Amino acid sequence: MHHVAETLVVDVPARLPFDLDMALRYLRLSPSTIAERVEIERFERAVWLYGRPALVRVAPSGRAEHVRASLHVAAIAPGDDDALRRLVTHVFGLAEDVAGLDEVAVADPTFGRLVARYRGVRPVLIADPLEALAWAIIGQQINVAFAAKLKRVLIERFGERLVCDGREYPLFPRADTLAALGPDDLRPLQFSRQKIDYVVGSAAAVAGGALDLAALADLPTAESLGVLTRLRGVGRWTAEYVLLRGAGHRDVIPAADGGLRRIIGQAYGLGRLASEVEVRALAERWAGWRSYAAFYWWFALQEQMAAARAGRAGAARPTSRAAKGR
Repeated sequence: MHHVAETLVVDVPARLPFDLDMALRYLRLSPSTIAERVEIERFERAVWLYGRPALVRVAPSGRAEHVRASLHVAAIAPGDDDALRRLVTHVFGLAEDVAGLDEVAVADPTFGRLVARYRGVRPVLIADPLEALAWAIIGQQINVAFAAKLKRVLIERFGERLVCDGREYPLFPRADTLAALGPDDLRPLQFSRQKIDYVVGSAAAVAGGALDLAALADLPTAESLGVLTRLRGVGRWTAEYVLLRGAGHRDVIPAADGGLRRIIGQAYGLGRLASEVEVRALAERWAGWRSYAAFYWWFALQEQMAAARAGRAGAARPTSRAAKGR
């Protein structure tokens, strides 16, 4: 158990338009949100910052062109202010210039409606790229609800804890921790043998220095895909997801994703799931912004599913006498 003792607060510039509320709404809806705590106007996440456990909080600053970020650690170190700014800027895409989206929106009115709806939010990244990789591997060929369950139990069983203001925050397991696991650790948690091999093998590559996940952010997309797909168990979909949500690449779409195929098939009137080939063909219209397209379509799907859940819950409630009389 780790404890914090010192706090650093900075205002981080955000290129407009930026809508923190909408970014937080995405996180509240996303099944990937396990280690994060997301409230109405605040994001909280425990991370490993240069090997040290740290809690990061992000909230409105009172100025549209900034967000307020705070770092809570055992002891503030030189350079922590810059490290905090870089992390928050990276996760929320605060430095992204989205002006070019307008041209794409005009060329494709269906996608354009999505751009108008979500224009103030950029793809929100998973703060730990190892977590993004593990989450993508865990999610292979199973439904999202079961994948979220596996991710949660992985964090609860093997992650450490950080305490701040009397609350515990989970830290995603470090690479060396995951690399040391075996079937006896993970099979009882319902991990398949394949997933164990792939998660542990990928973590071992990171722990041993063969894979530098942080460096992927600065590599060309094609080169990054090659780096990732050399890992056992990492195919194109997994690699594309990691580049989008773990590394912050702007122009990549995991076209084989079932959720994307579903919502795109609906939006373009196919009456069925779009095929991977069809998604890639459509994505040519969004060239340069394919990551934004994937993120916006996921956002639309999550909102659609949330509305359906709310409708079912409302229908299940007994109608009061007063309501009947109206």
